[in-house]
Amino acid sequence: MTPLPQALILALAFCFSLPLVQISGTLHGQVVHTDSTLSVAHRLFAEATLLANQGLHDEAETRLWQTLSIREKALGLDHPDVALTLHNLGFIYNAQGRYEEAEPLLRRALVIRETVLGPQHLEVALTLNSLAFTYGVQSRYDEAEPLYERALAIRESALGPAHPDVAFAMNNLAFFYTMQSRYDEAEPLYERALAIDEIVLGPNHLEVAHVLSNLGMLYDDLGRYAEARPVYERVLAIREAALGLSHPDVANILINLASLYHHQRRYAEAVPLYRRSLDIRRAELGPEHSDTSLALENLILACELLFALPDVVQEQRSITTPESMAMLCRLSP
Repeated sequence: MTPLPQALILALAFCFSLPLVQISGTLHGQVVHTDSTLSVAHRLFAEATLLANQGLHDEAETRLWQTLSIREKALGLDHPDVALTLHNLGFIYNAQGRYEEAEPLLRRALVIRETVLGPQHLEVALTLNSLAFTYGVQSRYDEAEPLYERALAIRESALGPAHPDVAFAMNNLAFFYTMQSRYDEAEPLYERALAIDEIVLGPNHLEVAHVLSNLGMLYDDLGRYAEARPVYERVLAIREAALGLSHPDVANILINLASLYHHQRRYAEAVPLYRRSLDIRRAELGPEHSDTSLALENLILACELLFALPDVVQEQRSITTPESMAMLCRLSP
């Protein structure tokens, strides 16, 4: 199965409240063992965590399998640290589009956590989210939905209704509804999640930007462009302030904003945003990266439409000179 683009992996990782990898349990943290064998496992796990969060999934996978082998032999098959390792392997496979391989690992992690920690434990909610993600991206919605609902219920019970982790779970469920065009159910959940994050984390927090981005996509999907634009612009401002002008997450929201203009045939406004996103991705991810290729395709299409349609050409003249637009449409770096 074709791996997901890295930008989509990162977006979905947030949308479904999946950490890039789970570094430790929510309440049950890893113990740093003095036993030499388990110390090796701990080091391998830490290396895998760093590699996975950098998108180096193949290298992370190798270290996680080594970690799993050591922990199963030293701790037994049903230890929480074994479940933690299984959980992270499941994420690696999800990130690579290897869903059939992810599923049994996550199911096993879930059984261990439910048995050892109890069915209402926060780590159970974490694995429920991961497994629901596996089902959701395969359009196995009937299997995914009760897992998302249960994860939300666990977090609300354990943390209260106004905790950021509860907001994440609401965001998960809302995005899941959006995938099925269940917008009427998704929108109030996004709004609740946004309200929690703005109060608890502050209006300029990156998590606020994530929820806003999803809400903007919902408006965009519904053709509510006047509502989507200020939401996307706010996301862009938050990310530029927090991450800098050239971060890949800035490129992602530039794509969203450009696409919003594209949908309205406002190509003269879309092209500069597509161009900036392409330049960021070339510099940060490299010219051969799949996300860079996607940004290039977007720019080419917008430029072709811009110069092919007479009414659009006239529109762009009112915004900028044809020479300036031609420069933006040049494909060489």
